Amino acid sequence: MADARTVTTGLLVTLALQSAVGPFATDMYSPSFPQVAEGLGVSASLVGLTLTSFFIGMGLGQVVGGAISDQTGRRRPLLVGGLVCTLGAVGCVLAPSLGWLVAARFFQGLGGGAAAVIARAVAVDRARGDQLAKVLTLLGAIGGFAPMIAPVLGGVIASVAPWRVVFWCLVGLGLAMTASAWAVVRESLPPAHRHTGGLASMLGGAGSVLKIRPFVGYLVLNCWSGAALFAYITDSSYVLQGIAGLTPLAFSLVFAGNALVNMVLSFVNSSLVGRYRPRTLIRWGLSVSATGVLVLAISVFLLGTPLVPTCAGFTLLLGGQAFVFGNSNALSLSHARAFAGTAAAVSGFISSLVNSAVAPVASLGGTTTAYPMVIVMLVGSAGAWATFGIAGRWSHPE
Repeated sequence: MADARTVTTGLLVTLALQSAVGPFATDMYSPSFPQVAEGLGVSASLVGLTLTSFFIGMGLGQVVGGAISDQTGRRRPLLVGGLVCTLGAVGCVLAPSLGWLVAARFFQGLGGGAAAVIARAVAVDRARGDQLAKVLTLLGAIGGFAPMIAPVLGGVIASVAPWRVVFWCLVGLGLAMTASAWAVVRESLPPAHRHTGGLASMLGGAGSVLKIRPFVGYLVLNCWSGAALFAYITDSSYVLQGIAGLTPLAFSLVFAGNALVNMVLSFVNSSLVGRYRPRTLIRWGLSVSATGVLVLAISVFLLGTPLVPTCAGFTLLLGGQAFVFGNSNALSLSHARAFAGTAAAVSGFISSLVNSAVAPVASLGGTTTAYPMVIVMLVGSAGAWATFGIAGRWSHPE
């Protein structure tokens, strides 16, 4: 097994790039929705099917890609994932109809999901203990650039160029993913550690990791905490623009500023790993996030959603999450090393399902009230704390 010292800066950046297709393929594309609807002669609601097909493909790609990488090794499936993602983007560029675009988006998501989950499996192969927590946190921090850059870049493209230019950019991203993986990522799973047995083994691997109680415990913690975070991602635009009165530009600055806070604190968390145990850092993060949720509850339920305390609550929520996900992922995946690819796939797939369920619930209030969003955040924060205690009893002593 590769030594942790082989986790170089170049490898970190390369692995982060494999996960960038998600935010870029959604956030860059959304400003062009009106152009797509007009260009293909369909309604705006039908254009939304292209996002649905992308996420279905991405979820399936995570499950299949992670399991296959446990059987055949990491490098070849990673390269295939990048190529499929790139070809899917080419199909989007050439799409003559909505049906073609929906299908191409599915394959773009399929390849991107496989590449993203295998990248996490490579990190699990290469690093252990505190080093793994540091690597996963740094991956999240580097990946944090994508949701900051993608909406701005997509908006600029939509204002000066046809919508197909967005997909030409995503073709370039797919090529960069594949080329960097080919140049930097060496095989990290020795033949002796691979699994055989085809589809039955794939399903058995998923069943096996779901029997590992510490893995499930920290995965559920991430899902609860992620629900609070995704409520912010889903509903903050309605709350800050429709209720608190920010302009779209001002909202973009607030959103980018919170993403920057999360990214900077992720680097801080990485520097603290080793000096403090991962569970200690998770406890700090949950405390800060819970404080943010309480500030939001007071702002929304008692004060009528004024701008300053609402923004402060969002910032505390985002800042605290920087200490949760990397450490919790490391603790979860470290208990499932024998099926690292499958474990990463199961983790990503279940988290995606939870996030997709949270979105419509959190946004029920639209621009009228932030009550549903805050209720989701309160439930998510309470669930994360409860699961944190249970996962601690299930884990090995640190």
